[in-house]
Amino acid sequence: MHSSIDAARTAPPVLWLIGSVGSGKSDTSYHLFNRLFRAGTHIARLDLDDIGMCHPTPPDDNDNHRVKAQVMAAAWSVYADHGATCLVLAGGVNNPKEAAIYTSTMPAAAWTLVQLRLGDEERRERIAHQGRLRAQSTREVEWWTDTAAAEERLLAAEPFADHILDVDRLDRARVVDLVLTRTGWPNGPDTAQPPG
Repeated sequence: MHSSIDAARTAPPVLWLIGSVGSGKSDTSYHLFNRLFRAGTHIARLDLDDIGMCHPTPPDDNDNHRVKAQVMAAAWSVYADHGATCLVLAGGVNNPKEAAIYTSTMPAAAWTLVQLRLGDEERRERIAHQGRLRAQSTREVEWWTDTAAAEERLLAAEPFADHILDVDRLDRARVVDLVLTRTGWPNGPDTAQPPG
């Protein structure tokens, strides 16, 4: 007989935050992790963009999705061995084929994909702000702005997330509230509660 911990190890709830550049995936994943950790949830977190910083990338996988997926699965095994029962991820993918590289690496997991979506003006403002913090040139900021707009178009053309949340003008706490309210994660939608 498997305990609930054994079940969570082999089939964990995984909340994956996706979205275009600047949508707040990493920031939201951290604050969501922090809130649930402080509430006593045995939770782990990974930023897929960080673990994909491995170069050179394969010619047929410039975004290093295969590397990121393999590291994710290996990291989950270690996290689970040390008591984690659920996993929150941040990282961009633009279509179902890319998403499947990850979900097929942990096929027994209970996946919940949440897309954070921004309007054009908010996206431009966020990327410009991040560019100032990183001392990026005007040309770099423009490149990231164009990249984000292209990603947004790809996500709109073939939606695949379980939830698409508009997060314009929402602060960190309200985005986390929205994610948890809509998904009821990690226990499922039947347990969703309005923010307190």
